[in-house]
Amino acid sequence: MKRFHLISRLFIIFCAVAAVFPVFFACTNSLMGQEELKNRYSAQITEENSDDYTEGSIHFVRFGLWPDRTDLEQYRELLFGNPVYLRYFWNAVLLVVPILVGQCILAPLAAFGFENLSWRRKEILFFFYVVIMLMPTQVLMVPNFIVAGWLNIRDSYLAIVLPAMFHPLGVFLIRQQIKGFPKEAMEAARLDGAGEFQIYRYIVRPNLGSVVAAMLVLLFADNWNMVDQAVVFIREPYKLPLSAVLSQVMEMNPQMFFAASCFYLVPAVLMFLYGQEFLAAGSQLAELKK
Repeated sequence: MKRFHLISRLFIIFCAVAAVFPVFFACTNSLMGQEELKNRYSAQITEENSDDYTEGSIHFVRFGLWPDRTDLEQYRELLFGNPVYLRYFWNAVLLVVPILVGQCILAPLAAFGFENLSWRRKEILFFFYVVIMLMPTQVLMVPNFIVAGWLNIRDSYLAIVLPAMFHPLGVFLIRQQIKGFPKEAMEAARLDGAGEFQIYRYIVRPNLGSVVAAMLVLLFADNWNMVDQAVVFIREPYKLPLSAVLSQVMEMNPQMFFAASCFYLVPAVLMFLYGQEFLAAGSQLAELKK
């Protein structure tokens, strides 16, 4: 048994290191100067790298976990020398914030309606909610593209924001929370003459803070990393979010690729650090309750 626990712990440590290593590698390499990056990762042979990892007229990559000389040149180029990437960053913010605000308003209301209001075939509709939640984004893009054409919003942020605001993940999580809410409190409020919206506003909604925070963390991670939706629905390159152009940075300006990657990670890391406790609590609510 002790051997099994030791092997399990070593396996978990290995998985954790494998998951964290790319982030660590990007962060340390972002502290390299542009000349060092060129000497390490460029195929071009220079005076500095002519003796290292070369064969004929080709220079091979020389990986390094730590710069020979720490330099913030990549970040200066990213933030001040080439501000177009800041525009891409704010484009991502303009996409994600309305989605999260819309989910905070719509998902708790829909979950309350599914759980506490009586109407025909609501469980069948909720079943389709779960099915849609399990489908990959690429499958849903075809109907979204057709509907966006009907609404004449294909070439705008609305084509991305509106479907994401109604994503069923938040409704699913919040309904599991409401299932465990004491029915006696709501029945007492009804006996005192409170309407359903008053019950939701003054009794149910104030007690949904943890699960709503968990929902925000999950949806932020999903939408902050969007690529396919942006490529399909946004035609003008200057309107793209940073997630959609990050893969092009290596081709356009490889001397600041690692800094751009780390800069892109900052909001996601801060969001996770703020909501990790809520995320752990919310993940427990994902179990179906009868």
